[in-house]
Amino acid sequence: MQLVRFEKSGVTRPGSPRLGALLPADGPRAGDVLDLNRALAVKFTGQAVETAETEADSLLPAQMLDFLRRGESARESAEQTLAWAREILASRDGPDLVHAAALFPRRGVRLGAPVGRPGKIVAVARNYAAHAAERGQKSPPEEPVLFLKAPSAVIGPEDEIVLPAASRQVDYEGELAAVIGRTARRIPEAEALGCIAGYTVANDVSARDFQNVRGQHFIGKSCDTFAPMGPALVSANEVPDPQALALRTTVSGDLRQASDTHQMIFSVARLVAFVSQLMTLEPGDVLLTGTPSGVGAAADPPRWLRSGDVVEVEIESLGVLRNPVRSPK
Repeated sequence: MQLVRFEKSGVTRPGSPRLGALLPADGPRAGDVLDLNRALAVKFTGQAVETAETEADSLLPAQMLDFLRRGESARESAEQTLAWAREILASRDGPDLVHAAALFPRRGVRLGAPVGRPGKIVAVARNYAAHAAERGQKSPPEEPVLFLKAPSAVIGPEDEIVLPAASRQVDYEGELAAVIGRTARRIPEAEALGCIAGYTVANDVSARDFQNVRGQHFIGKSCDTFAPMGPALVSANEVPDPQALALRTTVSGDLRQASDTHQMIFSVARLVAFVSQLMTLEPGDVLLTGTPSGVGAAADPPRWLRSGDVVEVEIESLGVLRNPVRSPK
């Protein structure tokens, strides 16, 4: 199941963006967005539901964070609702019922980041040996080296990465992101993956002249628009092995990163277990798992992001995160 946060293009209303699911490629209306909450209301009432007053919040919240906090029961309701809608759309008797209330053409909606304002974003530095080497580290770390990114840096697919006027060395880092779905505190590594709701694509954008030269690691990682994520949150049950995913990053069509998550020094499970020993992870928190080699800072000469660039990060089974780059207005 590919979960999204969406709103109609050009329309912002109270309570939006809403929780939706992308219809699978092997059925009708592939790639279109189903409003899960309203689809469940249609299923209950048997009639088109145009407003939020009849939302089926008791079983399936309309907002992503509420959905994640509800846990396994909400996920099961979402899967059942998606299966019901696909069955209806494949029949000759009821497609208009779903269309009227809960189904939106993909071209007519704007996707937000799967989690719009996480409680916290925990990231790991130099978690691929080749990237550690290109950044001057001679041996791998003995334990994960962690830092935080500000939740206010989050943007969604197709949103613009805005280059800060104060920085001249803005870099990209394509990464796998894991979204926490169950409270994790002192979780053993063997149980850690069970705390993850799903995975998405991320770009850990970084102002290297603040991060490295000035030693301002947090602010160099947390500038506005420096945490693109999306396009969808792919549920964990559809990613049986997060350590077996190919990752590619291109900048304006130029391939810059090509690796796979098997190359991580510390696995996703190890990272969750390590963080949870000292910090409680809560539903909606995001864990960025590190970037492979090929960052702009390591090029000769360095390849910093420029206004007009387009950064695309693609991870196998998760989709493509695309963001244009521009100078500040």
